[in-house]
Amino acid sequence: MDESPSVPASGDPLRFDADEADAIAELFNIGMGEPAAALSSMLGEEVHLSVPSFAVSTRARITREVGGDLEDGSPVCAVRGAFTGPFTGEAMLIFPERGTLALVGRLIPVDPDAEAPGEMEQDALTEIGNIILNGCLASLSNLIGGELSGAVPGYGSGAPEAVIGSATDPVLFVRIDMALAAGDARGHTLFLLDIASMDAFRMAIRRALAGL
Repeated sequence: MDESPSVPASGDPLRFDADEADAIAELFNIGMGEPAAALSSMLGEEVHLSVPSFAVSTRARITREVGGDLEDGSPVCAVRGAFTGPFTGEAMLIFPERGTLALVGRLIPVDPDAEAPGEMEQDALTEIGNIILNGCLASLSNLIGGELSGAVPGYGSGAPEAVIGSATDPVLFVRIDMALAAGDARGHTLFLLDIASMDAFRMAIRRALAGL
């Protein structure tokens, strides 16, 4: 995915300047650092994160982009939850089924013949999602000086379009790819911010930028 924001022409309210773009990437990079370190300690293995990328996009396009990274369009397992505060949206942690089994296999015994996560594996992924998503939201709250409250994340699975959605309304999409050092579990952390709260998001970014 292009790491520069896909924005309309100058003057459009969805446009971000270079300083704002850099600040968004830095904020989410910092926000993910502590929860990723906590997960690494829990798993006993390094968790690699990509540089955060973002774009003004749609759920339909995001589904195509993320789904295209998965093996043969395989089903995905997701932990997701809405968040509210100065700006609102939805946070997701998504792994393909085989990656999910490899990931949670660091924590609990997994049947080597299993093709899809069972109840115990789903619970383990939900706990991992809670650490990553709410941990990142807590860090972002400190950085922007305003509380972001996340709902208790819930588990879901299915085709990417069933999990991410197929709506064509614009959203601000922040993506951070995740991978275990061994390479057998690769997934994505996604933050989909409502365009209706874009002005509040921009103000929060500017406050955080002033404090960095």
